[in-house]
Amino acid sequence: MKGQLITLEGIDGSGKSTVARLIAKRLHEAVPQRKIILTAEPTGGQAGKILKAQLSASDGSEPSVARRMEELFLFMADHADQLEKLIYPSLQEGAIVISDRYADSTAAYQGVTLRGVVPDPVQWIREIYSPWNRHPDRTLLFSLDPVLALQRMQSRPEREKFERLEFLREVDKNFRHLAALEPDRFVTIDASRAADDVAGQAMMPILKLLEQA
Repeated sequence: MKGQLITLEGIDGSGKSTVARLIAKRLHEAVPQRKIILTAEPTGGQAGKILKAQLSASDGSEPSVARRMEELFLFMADHADQLEKLIYPSLQEGAIVISDRYADSTAAYQGVTLRGVVPDPVQWIREIYSPWNRHPDRTLLFSLDPVLALQRMQSRPEREKFERLEFLREVDKNFRHLAALEPDRFVTIDASRAADDVAGQAMMPILKLLEQA
């Protein structure tokens, strides 16, 4: 049986990580015969650990162009490592892989940080990924007003540099642009509701995808 890759995208504070765990649990119940793999990016691999440390340690100052480019390629290196070690092998075994963030997050976030560095950074990043990335079978875009997302994040014990309103608004625009480019792959999910309700909403396109497989 062919495996399926389902990715969850959206701005910080949209509730993806919580809902991803609920989706994995519900899939275990809905299709107990299938192996369910839940993963996330950045990963716990070497590049992912460097990224997490840099994101947490930022003092909010504007990074240099070199640092922004380093960050982009660390995200890509982490993604490539994830593909090689987990995603491709799991899909070959027929598993359902759920990834909390994927290549679209890099295009959306670094598409903001690299403005003025390269022309049309979102498309530029997509073109770098294109020859070697595994395209998701379905992408759920968790849609939430950036103001509400920022309010949700106020209670987090650790903050990251991306948690700024204007920045999140620009990232949100990039996600919407990506969804418009590939309407057959993206399904927009209303992330303003309670996590259980959002998970129920998210399960519908996933189960439909599995029925078509």
